[in-house]
Amino acid sequence: MTNQPITRVNTVLGAALLGLFWLAFSGPANALVDDHAITLGAPAQIAARRQALIQFIWGPAGFPSAKLPSAIHKGVASPVAALENLKRVDEIEVAMDAGQQGLAYHFIAQRTNHRLVILHHGHACTFDDSPALADTGYGMQRTIDGLLFDGYSVLAVYMPHQRPGDCGSVSHDSMFNLVTTGSPMKFFLEPVAVCLHYLKTRAAADGFPVYQDFSMIGLSGGGWTTTVYAAIDPTISLSFPVAGSIPLYLRSGGSVGDTEQFLPAFYQIAGYPDLYVLGSYGPGRKQVQILNRHDDCCFGEAQHDAAQTGMPWEQAVRSYESNVRLALSQLGSGGFRLEIDEPAPSHQISHNSVVGTILAELNGGRRYVGASSSMNAFVHGLDGRLWHNGVGGWIDTGSALVGVPAALQDTVHTVDGFFRDPGNRLLHIFHNAGKWIVQPMNGVVITDPVAASWGANRFDVVALGGDYKLYHWWWTGGAVQRELVSNLLALGTPALVTSGTNHLDIFFRGWDRTLYHLRSTTGIAPWTLEKVGGTLLDFPSALAVGGGTLRAYIRDASSQLREAVQVNGGAWQWASLSAASGSLGTPIAGSPSASLKNGTVTVHARTAAGNLATFTLAGQWTFANHGGNVTGSPTAIPGGALIRGQSGALFLFNGVSWIARGGIFD
Repeated sequence: MTNQPITRVNTVLGAALLGLFWLAFSGPANALVDDHAITLGAPAQIAARRQALIQFIWGPAGFPSAKLPSAIHKGVASPVAALENLKRVDEIEVAMDAGQQGLAYHFIAQRTNHRLVILHHGHACTFDDSPALADTGYGMQRTIDGLLFDGYSVLAVYMPHQRPGDCGSVSHDSMFNLVTTGSPMKFFLEPVAVCLHYLKTRAAADGFPVYQDFSMIGLSGGGWTTTVYAAIDPTISLSFPVAGSIPLYLRSGGSVGDTEQFLPAFYQIAGYPDLYVLGSYGPGRKQVQILNRHDDCCFGEAQHDAAQTGMPWEQAVRSYESNVRLALSQLGSGGFRLEIDEPAPSHQISHNSVVGTILAELNGGRRYVGASSSMNAFVHGLDGRLWHNGVGGWIDTGSALVGVPAALQDTVHTVDGFFRDPGNRLLHIFHNAGKWIVQPMNGVVITDPVAASWGANRFDVVALGGDYKLYHWWWTGGAVQRELVSNLLALGTPALVTSGTNHLDIFFRGWDRTLYHLRSTTGIAPWTLEKVGGTLLDFPSALAVGGGTLRAYIRDASSQLREAVQVNGGAWQWASLSAASGSLGTPIAGSPSASLKNGTVTVHARTAAGNLATFTLAGQWTFANHGGNVTGSPTAIPGGALIRGQSGALFLFNGVSWIARGGIFD
């Protein structure tokens, strides 16, 4: 998986850093900085560019690393309704230069994972929007609730003059008339820096958890703040700017934004692609940018000017994504990817983004490998193409994709794969006569596909469509066929198993965090729906083990591994495998993955410490920790598991030992 070198142009900072005071700048849209080029080519440049941005923002005083809030009000009434797993809310005030004020709320999780996520709003004055199970409002309530439920405490931060009691009283453009040391840009960023310093130093004194890492999410103007803040503060490990920015060279109309979005003196230091690199670079760091295809405000397909850019929207955004990924590959650290959110009907954080992208990444709930055996694995290469690892080693299929593929072996062809293309369209790839052949499968999906087959000349694929409903594709010769499986709404990647000819079983997470099961005894509709129960984080795994027995596996709200068993269509029986295997004190992280070989059931999971663990049923359940450094969730295969290591390379655990398979992918 080699990449071609990228051409880089060094930016001359010049007069951008001179002077102690900032006076207003207002320029026409056609004066936007041309930020095509990524100008960061070496780790030393990263530190220097970050320092240049900090000096521009704050002047000689530099980053406010020791400043504390002006006031803390503990135990206030929650400004957001209907939140689960909430222990306490503290209100935090930040006094800044030129009479500017910052405001944030610290939502402390009752059941905590000792991690904090900053949620930054845009040009709206409340986080208390709709708690409905629908993609309405801006999505602040559902984001906070989802984070809290999974154990994250949340720091909710308002933009300047976009908060209760001060809602749009001063425009952001007019703020650039203020005289201050450094630049008025600091008024957008300083509240986050000050609150983080407080949260890092006052946990014991003020009775909240000691946080082990910090991530950041932002919508719209908050997405812009997330992009810039992650670029200047490397303590932000994961960042998720939602509908917050695109490079200036792609902007027109309403997407140009307020002054802070295009200020030439700032973006001459680092254009947006450089900011994306800065926000992603570093060990364990990643930025996942989310753009809403159907956005009614900014940065979506409707706001794109193809005539100006010479590219359709999808191609344009994937082009800069590719450039950022290539730069990070050359720098040797960090990750960046762009998700196009299909379900969001407007300018918001959708349920799909919360569960399928943000929590999946934060929890390590997504898998990185699609595989049917140790000699048939597909991954997403750093170059954005689909790579196959098999008996001949690594092979570039040449197909562009997003997400993680599914794999089958010795069914229709020797190797069959299923994946999303850069526009989220479902594709089928197979190897025939020495070449890879790709076929469309008629559908736009919002999850990675899952696949199964009960014999030669048949494959079945399941994924969620943009309406959050499950769809089933199958092939037995001729054209691929498709059907709607159920009208019940689902979230996240499902599990698909077959228990014999004509039998298909789908397990999925409902919007109520409960496990559901769909069964077909004909291979197509009708499908029978039942509620299995339980409360799950991340996404399920399942097995059909013979004798009419189905087994499903989830990570529950306390991060223990739980199993649901059904025999011959009877009642589902739940048990804690963490308790049964003696590993009750060893919480798992991410999604479990189960396999069956010679009648032995093995469930693979990542521990909270990042090791690979196995739960094995051979008469009774046993537990073993095999060490390693697992990224994301493992992919079980008969007799072992394939995982992505911390280095980004593929590793096989064959049940006894670790085998390095090389490659670099994400």
